[in-house]
Amino acid sequence: MIQLSYISSATEPMSTHDLLALLQGCRQGNADRGVTGMLLYGNATFLQVLEGEEGVVDDLLERIRRDPRHTGLQVLHRKSIERRQYSDWSMGFKRVADKELGQVEGLRDFAEKDFNPAFLAQHSAVVESLMNHFRKERFKAIGQGELGVDEEDRMINVLHRIIRGAVRVLAVVMVITILWGVVDVISVLYYELFRPGIEELKIHDIVVTFGAFLAVLIAIEIFMNITLYLRDDVVHVKLVIATALMAIARKVIVFDFHKIEPMYVLATAAVVLALGIVYWLMDRRTLWGEAGARH
Repeated sequence: MIQLSYISSATEPMSTHDLLALLQGCRQGNADRGVTGMLLYGNATFLQVLEGEEGVVDDLLERIRRDPRHTGLQVLHRKSIERRQYSDWSMGFKRVADKELGQVEGLRDFAEKDFNPAFLAQHSAVVESLMNHFRKERFKAIGQGELGVDEEDRMINVLHRIIRGAVRVLAVVMVITILWGVVDVISVLYYELFRPGIEELKIHDIVVTFGAFLAVLIAIEIFMNITLYLRDDVVHVKLVIATALMAIARKVIVFDFHKIEPMYVLATAAVVLALGIVYWLMDRRTLWGEAGARH
C-alpha cells in the first residue's frame, strides 16, 4: 500500500452544497476501491491524503488531476505504508478556517490565508501537523479510529484490541473450516462419483458434488472478507454481496424441488434478484462516480 498527499486550488470557491456533492461522490467511489484518507478544504484550497493499493491510488490520482473543479495539483509526498493512518474513513473531511487552524499545536500563528498551495508546498512540516491534528480530532469525534486504536481512551483501545484478536481467531478457525471442506470435497468425489462407477452416476450425485465445492468457495470468500478487514480496516461491501450471492447459488443448486414449497422457491428467487440488483447498482455507481465525481 501507499500513502500520498496532494494540494490543489479550486477553480472557484465551493459552497457547502458543492462540498457535500463532492464528498458524496468521493466516499462512494473510495469505498468501492478500498481507498481511505482525509480531505481538508479552506481558502479555495484542497489538501488531501489518499491511502490504498498503489495501482488503485495512482489511477485515482490521475482521475482527480483531470477534474475541472480544481487546478494546479501538486503531489506533496508519496510513501509506502504497512498500516493505514486513516483506517476505515472512505474520506474524512474538514472545512478549515481561522478558528480551527488556531487550535493546531505548534501553529498558533497559522491562519486561513496561509492555507494555500504556495505556502504549503514549501512547508511539509506544516502539512504533517495539520493532517495529524485533524486526524486526532476525528478520532475523538467518532470515539474510535481503526478498530483497535483509540488515541485518547485506553480502555476503549484495549477493548478494540480484544475485538481485533477475536477477528484473528475467526480467521484461523475459517482456515481450519476450509481445510475441512477440502477433505469433504475429496470424500464426496470418492463416494458419489468414483466408488459407484461412472455407469451408476446420477444427476443427484453431480449436484451433491457441486454443493460441496461451493461450500468451500463460500468459506474462502468469508476468509477473504476477514483478512481484508484486518489488513485494510475497510468493509468491502461488494465482496460481502458477492459472497451472499454465492451462498444462495449453492442453496439453489442443491434444492430438492420434490420436497420444498413453491413459495420457498419464489422467496429465494426474490432474494437472489434483490442481491443481484444491489450488486449491479454498486457497480454502476462506481462508473457514474468516475464520470461525474471528482474522486
